[in-house]
Amino acid sequence: MLIDDVVTVPVIGKVTAIQDVPKWQETTEASFGGIVAIRFTQPIAFDTDAPLCALATGFIVDAQRGIILTNRHVVGAGPFVGEAVMHDHEVVEVQALYRDPIHDFGFLKFDPSHIKYMKLVEIPLAPEQARVGIDVRVIGNDAGEKLSILAGSISRIDRNVPEYGHMTYNDLNTFYLQSAASLSGGSSGSPVIDIEGRAVALQAGGRSHEATNFFFPLDRVQRALKLIQDGKPVLRGSIQTRFKYVPFEVAQKLGLPEETEAMVRQVRPHGIGMLMVATLLPGGPGSLAGLEESDVLLRINGDVVTHFVSLEDILDSHIGSTIDVTVVRGGETVDVSVTVQDMCKLTPSRL
Repeated sequence: MLIDDVVTVPVIGKVTAIQDVPKWQETTEASFGGIVAIRFTQPIAFDTDAPLCALATGFIVDAQRGIILTNRHVVGAGPFVGEAVMHDHEVVEVQALYRDPIHDFGFLKFDPSHIKYMKLVEIPLAPEQARVGIDVRVIGNDAGEKLSILAGSISRIDRNVPEYGHMTYNDLNTFYLQSAASLSGGSSGSPVIDIEGRAVALQAGGRSHEATNFFFPLDRVQRALKLIQDGKPVLRGSIQTRFKYVPFEVAQKLGLPEETEAMVRQVRPHGIGMLMVATLLPGGPGSLAGLEESDVLLRINGDVVTHFVSLEDILDSHIGSTIDVTVVRGGETVDVSVTVQDMCKLTPSRL
């Protein structure tokens, strides 16, 4: 998904070390059998998705079960019809297996027995390997070319979600990774590969005129895949509240006391900020409990929470239960009890 329609020529500022070239060549070639081009149609408008026919990318995360990871805006919120084109140009039908209610990832399913001439490659997920400064390759169906390889380096791992505009799909309550690499239509769903051949993120969108790419982190993807493989439902919790990550200097202006900041920095030494309540749905659990916009999240159930992964872990494991939330508001701490709802029941799923 691109924020702008204008495509410019990317300028690569970092040159890969000469000694890494053979390793990168080996890594990319080994991954080709796990990356597919997706031709798909979303035949009717549903939720935030308009009808369209388009191209995208996906990659195999479970070769035995035939599970492909791609973006939610590819799988779509409604009816989906599609096919996957393998590296050797074998074509198989794919069906929607799972789409996350809010995050930009989803799974497609195909029948592995229908692939007769090529050995399927399974690309492992390694969200813990996503670090600032590492070199990556984005391999996918960029601009409809079926297989393109673009180089870049991860520059941020704590970016707030990109904003694609009004009346369209936008992610929330997660970090995004950022890289200086220019991609265009068709690259959605491409794996972001490290030099060991592991997927450290999922290509999601970008700003083409700035050569900036946005990658979705794989923590929640890994959790969802494990539950699907185990035959369990992927439960998602919500308090109908959108949070935003703000640096400590902004939290200070919102009333964060100096001694509280010192405590948070000691407990979370690698963090540079905290979560702030950005938007509350009127009548939702957060609003009814007494949360207010610009509250700075401090604790949930007694634990300091400054990261989206920790926040979602708590929400997903407390559906139907009440959680104790402590926020800082105007220099004072405020305690509220919030009931966690089942996000899947709040999301449109039928006509």
